Amino acid sequence: MQSVNDFKVQTLQGELPILDVLVHAAQMKEAERIDPSRMEYLVRVQWLDTVPESEAFKEVGLFGNQNTVCQPTSPKWRHTVDRLKTIFKNWNKAGS
Repeated sequence: MQSVNDFKVQTLQGELPILDVLVHAAQMKEAERIDPSRMEYLVRVQWLDTVPESEAFKEVGLFGNQNTVCQPTSPKWRHTVDRLKTIFKNWNKAGS
């Protein structure tokens, strides 16, 4: 976890602060200025598999939740994980 003020991302121009790259960076900076306790924190993700948006996977019956974090207790959760494992073959290739 890292403050949005310190988080950097790799771009075609090299490594840049994320606030120089994000479309909504101005709103994030303003929210923090008004109330420092509202500062955003980010977590780096290592994507193991990706597809173009035009090939995005979706189907009726998959688990979905608008919250950033949730406790998956719905039976749809297990179905979704198992289904995604069949679509994204690199799901268990962490660190490769």
